[in-house]
Amino acid sequence: MTMKFNLLMFVLGIFMLSNTMYAQSKPTKDKESVYQEEDLYEDDPYYWSYTREIGINFTPLISKLVPFNLGQNTAGLVGLKWKKYYSKRAFKIDFGVNVSEESINDGSPFAYLGIGIETRYPITKDKKIAYTSAYDLFFSAEGSDGNPIIGFSKGYGLEYHFTKRVFLSTEAAFQLGRMLDDFNETIVVKFQLPTAIFVNIRLY
Repeated sequence: MTMKFNLLMFVLGIFMLSNTMYAQSKPTKDKESVYQEEDLYEDDPYYWSYTREIGINFTPLISKLVPFNLGQNTAGLVGLKWKKYYSKRAFKIDFGVNVSEESINDGSPFAYLGIGIETRYPITKDKKIAYTSAYDLFFSAEGSDGNPIIGFSKGYGLEYHFTKRVFLSTEAAFQLGRMLDDFNETIVVKFQLPTAIFVNIRLY
């Protein structure tokens, strides 16, 4: 447990150091103007407008570090999220893939690609807790004999913002799709529980 905790702290330390070095390498005027502009949005519920965000699925790592984990956590099909916010809405891409010899042998390969839009709604006055609503078109395939599925997804997300740039998120989704099978026209209806935890970084 101590070794895993130290490894996590080392990775986070490297990330923070690289982020600091990148920020210092930018011209001082640009850096100051960005944060001055951000401060002007302090009372604006859409202060994240015109920024980009990237999120990574940390569920597998968290499930190994949490000592009271009693079962095998499902990480979900999405491994990476990318968003580009405009005035109030974001263009988003969700992506995940796990195709390897090992996953094929145990019958668990998968692939997922979702493209859509998202809107964020602050819940608390300090905007640390926010709700998100998303609409996606998606393509997915999972399982050793899983036929591809194409369909529509309605997402319901929850976020906790530690700072203006770092936050955690999870999302449930209602999915309606059609299995791309030459022999049957199968309609697929799923409700994906919020089992995955993402660590997100807001970029300027």
